Amino acid sequence: MRKLHLFEDRQNIVKAMPKKLVQNLNKQGLLYGNGQKVMFCGLINFDDQIAVFLPRNSDYEEINESTSKKVCATLLKALKRYLDDKDNAISADELVDEGIHGQEYLGLIFALFEDYFNNGLFTRRVSERKVNSGKVDWNRTIKQSIPYTSGDSPVYLELAGYIKRVYSNCETAKIHAEVLRNLDQKVGWLINDDEAITKQLINVPASLMDNDGKIYHLNNELTRAYSDRDIYLIKQLISYLKLESMSQQSDFSIGIKRFEGMWEHMLSKTLKNVFPINKKLAKPVYKINGELRLASRKGQRTDIVLRDPETEHFTVIDAKYYAAKSLETAPGWPDLVKQFFYAKAIKSVYPENKVSNMFIFPGNYGVIESAHMAEPSKHGIQDKDLLAAYGDINCLYKCPLAILDLYNKNQKEDLNSVTII
Repeated sequence: MRKLHLFEDRQNIVKAMPKKLVQNLNKQGLLYGNGQKVMFCGLINFDDQIAVFLPRNSDYEEINESTSKKVCATLLKALKRYLDDKDNAISADELVDEGIHGQEYLGLIFALFEDYFNNGLFTRRVSERKVNSGKVDWNRTIKQSIPYTSGDSPVYLELAGYIKRVYSNCETAKIHAEVLRNLDQKVGWLINDDEAITKQLINVPASLMDNDGKIYHLNNELTRAYSDRDIYLIKQLISYLKLESMSQQSDFSIGIKRFEGMWEHMLSKTLKNVFPINKKLAKPVYKINGELRLASRKGQRTDIVLRDPETEHFTVIDAKYYAAKSLETAPGWPDLVKQFFYAKAIKSVYPENKVSNMFIFPGNYGVIESAHMAEPSKHGIQDKDLLAAYGDINCLYKCPLAILDLYNKNQKEDLNSVTII
């Protein structure tokens, strides 16, 4: 098992971080703040070691060695699902450049492992012609053999037959096993609960072909393949080998530079009672050359809105991927204005319903309880100084590792019942 390092997105560069890793991060443009902080959530392979950057405020230092692999696997599986969801997104607004690294590689990893666990190693099925052996081929027997008459019935002394054989030591199987061993050595030991694939395939010899030769062979194999599984597998193997041939180095990275969008997306998929309200909110209208024109694509877009099925109260949630540990790292004025405005917008559509506001930050716990507005004052702010006209914005912290786990399992929880994995 390779050495595994755990860190967090947005954390400061520390002396304990390997120098080669810092150089790798800098080369890929994953540092900010004068090169002193990391902006990346995912996995980086470097110098035959693995570094995994968990979402900020995951409290990775509290994760013990026995659960570290599980946590890393949870993150990679969530990244895979999120990137698949983005590819299937209909709205162009969702296709934001988030600095995605290694999406194709991540997809191939899961595709090849899943195929192997479901179907095993590639096998070639061949029908061998036999005489007086195997299953009789009566059409070929009648065409090729001279019958002898016995009574009123013809008798064939040589029966054309065939035997179906399965070979698992063919060149394609060798390539398949070699690719799986390679992937297992790189990342499979992190994401697979089963016994190491390398041990399962230890007796399958390696292919003696170079990378181009393997691709050429697989393309020829593809012309002979007829089952859906074989066609799918061979195409995946070709894609992987091509990706390997294009790579100029053994180091690779899988993840997202800007995790904010994934944080919002996961919360919207794991919280119960999400209410689709954006289409009901007012849209801007522009008067152009005397004509009023609706700008439907420039309308209001809330992050998440919940509607309580019993009380019908609304909660407008802004998923903030902030540290939220002090005034300096709390939401700023634009964030507050947006929440106050959205609460009023929903109230204009549902005037009889109660509407409350909320920020959700990543973390097991936090010090910010709520946000308010007050008149400037020289003395300390008291409850009586808060301006009721603005309302307040409650603040909630959700463990990012728990949200990742719920997201992978496609489970939903009530707003206040998400627990740590």
